[in-house]
Amino acid sequence: MLQPVDHSRVRLLFDQAELGYKFGEEHPMQPRRLVALMDLLESSGLWRQNNDAYQLPLRAATEEELNLVHTPDYIAAVQRLSIPEEMSLNQQDREERNELALRYGFGEEETPALPGMHKAAALIAGGTLVALSAVMGLPEGGPFNAEDERPVHVFHPAGGWHHAWAERASGFCIYNDISVAIAHVLRSCEAKVLYIDFDVHHGDGVQRSFYDESRVMTISFHESGRYLFPGTGDILELGRGLGRGYSVNVPLEPYTEDQSFIDAMNALLPPLVLSFAPDVIISLHGCDTHSWDPLAHLELTMRGIAEQLKLTHHLAHTYCHGRWVALGGGGYDPYRIVPRAWGMLWAEMSGQPLPAQLPEEWVARWLPAWQAMQEKEEAEQQVMGKARGLAQFPTTFEDRPEDFHPQPRRLSISHTNQQTVALVRQLVMPLPLRRAFPGPLRQSPMQDIFDLLHVQRNATPSRSKVLKTFRGPLLLRDFCPPSLVEHLKADSGLTAFARLPEREHDLLLNIAKSPDCALTLAHTPAGEIVGQVTLAPGDEWWGELENVYEVAIEVSSNWRGMGISKRLLAFALELDALEEMILFALGLSWHWDLEGMELPLSRYRRLIAFLFASQGFVEHETTEPDISMEPGNILLVRVGKKVDQHVVRQFFNHVTQKPGFIR
Repeated sequence: MLQPVDHSRVRLLFDQAELGYKFGEEHPMQPRRLVALMDLLESSGLWRQNNDAYQLPLRAATEEELNLVHTPDYIAAVQRLSIPEEMSLNQQDREERNELALRYGFGEEETPALPGMHKAAALIAGGTLVALSAVMGLPEGGPFNAEDERPVHVFHPAGGWHHAWAERASGFCIYNDISVAIAHVLRSCEAKVLYIDFDVHHGDGVQRSFYDESRVMTISFHESGRYLFPGTGDILELGRGLGRGYSVNVPLEPYTEDQSFIDAMNALLPPLVLSFAPDVIISLHGCDTHSWDPLAHLELTMRGIAEQLKLTHHLAHTYCHGRWVALGGGGYDPYRIVPRAWGMLWAEMSGQPLPAQLPEEWVARWLPAWQAMQEKEEAEQQVMGKARGLAQFPTTFEDRPEDFHPQPRRLSISHTNQQTVALVRQLVMPLPLRRAFPGPLRQSPMQDIFDLLHVQRNATPSRSKVLKTFRGPLLLRDFCPPSLVEHLKADSGLTAFARLPEREHDLLLNIAKSPDCALTLAHTPAGEIVGQVTLAPGDEWWGELENVYEVAIEVSSNWRGMGISKRLLAFALELDALEEMILFALGLSWHWDLEGMELPLSRYRRLIAFLFASQGFVEHETTEPDISMEPGNILLVRVGKKVDQHVVRQFFNHVTQKPGFIR
């Protein structure tokens, strides 16, 4: 359960001047959605314009701050194109304007150049920078009399322009306020920033800004780019260099509904947030994922949107001391969806109960505006191939289930999304993380691995052994029960998978509770865990193959160089019953464990190969995507002496002939 929100530490950042970010009356992005939102918040009693306790003043981003992300030439072009076209004095001026517009992304109808756009876009960028600085305690967030008065939650509904590139406008976005704010934090302190993008379109601009940065993790849930702008966001867009593994993309099938979306979030966000250990979360809550939005094909209702808000709020309090900045983003049904969705977001952030009914006076004010655009909206939905939407104006914050019919392809869509999530988990999560947060797809055919390996039903529940080192003795034990793990603690150097020792301990406890995993620990007599080996059934990528188990090992950085890894691995794998299994291990060049080892990739690869070769593992080529995409990666396999040869052939056919995995 979340702790009650201190209302004095929650702020909403909005200024009427932000409404100047407008591309015209016929453009799908209408700032009147913000007017309708703020009116709904006031009418519902969720916010008061004259209540300073909920407000945070904003100011425009400076050119120096914009330069943290955008090129000087691009900023100069935006400023030049902000001058009204009628002020161009001659033909040469007009030709230069047209050339600038084409070069910098303003030549298309989606993002036309507009008078005053530099001022409006810089103001929004400054707002998001102020919001993120405020929760991080930076001077740009404003002065506060005491630290406990500084906001921990800030909502900036006008922010969220996630498509803008460093040198180009794109997708209605001029300046990338999100990237500018994050870049400012990275320059100002040693923080780690988690960016979660729930907009229906892939957050390509933010991903591009930090594609090689390990201090920023970007996670984007979006409709597949196969048919939808911007055409990016494939699961194999994982990051580059030091940033590999820190770009996470979840392309969902068109017509995805609430439960499939919720399942994807729950399978990915908690383990990724735990392992990344961010200092702050900045999230984009584009509500163009809603079924009634005219520009995309996802079929969420307010139920799915509410779950994303609750989960993000929970993660912020669980892992980031509550530090959370939420932004608006997309949303092109400006009266029926945007005010309700972002009203729910503000209620969630500020800990206020959400009224069941929309205020009658608010409905009376905005119903005519919706009726005026209804005919146009229905024509747009037909072009998008969407069913005709509900022909009435909602009167409640939440949607009525009877207004949404099940998709005829629900099962196949959900199954495809499950496969996508399974592959994402395989690509970005090491084994202990996947086992501590198991996915819904695959379960081990042997639910109790202890019974499987102890065919003689030994009276002793697990084995133990004393390992002597020059720092003192270590106790080795396999099949560690949860009761033992609960009474131990992680050594300060045990941080390979969850970044913090206490969270590493939580991972190990979850693994110990899993009936289809075997956990072997090395710990001091004083109760500090210094090493572990996890033995778990192959994850979802391995399909229906049986008796295929993955092995992962970790030793505290404080206890390396003493031969513990080799002896711990030998102890964990010496049971005769393992000869009936195929064991495999993955050595990954981008693995988080590598960060603290200060080893070149080639030496890390050789180290992993040498360690597992001591226990009979042999290197094999594979199309398994984690391995095949990088020359520094390695697949190591040990085939038990008692494994049927037909099973062996099935295994190696699988690892070398798995059909296309790119979605």
